[in-house]
Amino acid sequence: MPHRKTPIPEVKESEIVHHGFFDVRIDTLQMPHGPKRPYTVLNIKAHAAAVIAETKDGKLLVTQEYRHPTGQWLLSCPGGRIDTGESPMEAARRELLEETGYGGGEFSLLGSLYPYPSVTNQQIFFVHAKNVEYLKPPALEDFELIHSDLKTPEELFHAIATGSPVDGVFCSGLFLWRNCV
Repeated sequence: MPHRKTPIPEVKESEIVHHGFFDVRIDTLQMPHGPKRPYTVLNIKAHAAAVIAETKDGKLLVTQEYRHPTGQWLLSCPGGRIDTGESPMEAARRELLEETGYGGGEFSLLGSLYPYPSVTNQQIFFVHAKNVEYLKPPALEDFELIHSDLKTPEELFHAIATGSPVDGVFCSGLFLWRNCV
């Protein structure tokens, strides 16, 4: 079946209803088929970098991070916002060192994706860091609760398969790592 182009909705009004770490905006959309509908958008204000890091002996550097909305510690990977003027690679190197104390190695871009496109336009860039090593203690921000661990790929995938709570962004990064490296 061929893809037919449908006109995109027109934004008739836009109102910021919350300013903060992210903004919440309500757009009134004129739908192509007639009705007007409100649409809630999170303006994250920055794209992000996520790092799938491997040590010289082939272990993956995994984080466990407390994520308050879930009330749980989630298996995850180092990463965070890309600062103004910073490239995804620069952000990946900075976040890896800040959150885990690991650095060095060779960095390459695995790809990017939109993790929650129904709510935000934030794009996450996934970076593979190969042959990283521990350089210094992490320098976590006040609100960050992060522990690092090294796992073989088999240990990590077993933990995920047996129900360890996991960050979906990390799963996307692992998919890219397994299929692009």
